[in-house]
Amino acid sequence: MTPEEVPLYGLCVQTGAIVVSAIGVCLSIAWNVRIARRRATLDLLINEQTHETPLSERTEFLKTKSAGDIAKWASPANESLPQAVTLRAVLNRYELVAIGISEGTIDRRLYKRWCRSTLVHDWQSVKPFVTQLRTNTRVWSVFCEFEALARRWATKAEKPHM
Repeated sequence: MTPEEVPLYGLCVQTGAIVVSAIGVCLSIAWNVRIARRRATLDLLINEQTHETPLSERTEFLKTKSAGDIAKWASPANESLPQAVTLRAVLNRYELVAIGISEGTIDRRLYKRWCRSTLVHDWQSVKPFVTQLRTNTRVWSVFCEFEALARRWATKAEKPHM
């Protein structure tokens, strides 16, 4: 190595160290974002399974769903009744989850593994309510994120019922 090559060699080593450090920082940030997304998803799922409000709303939702004729709760005359309020609360939660998944703040893979079949079956059950609500309000985008997610996650056997 000649004396003229020494400064060039040092510059190359320094540049290489900076590039490797930058790559390491980028990978670290990406990994931390992934962990934060998973943690937020786990917090959401734990909240749905342990806190009184989501649990009682889910119980009431299941009662309303099994009673049949779910579309009647979309009527303006029924909008303040507990069944209609519960339906909208559960649908709002699903809509928020769907938006969180599309925006990347909720981990799609984790939520899907935990809740896919429930989400799809709930959409199938509330579709008459949402259709009637859209007709009554003439707002065709009501709960459209939830619908799109349920359609995306439906299996071949479930798709005809969507």
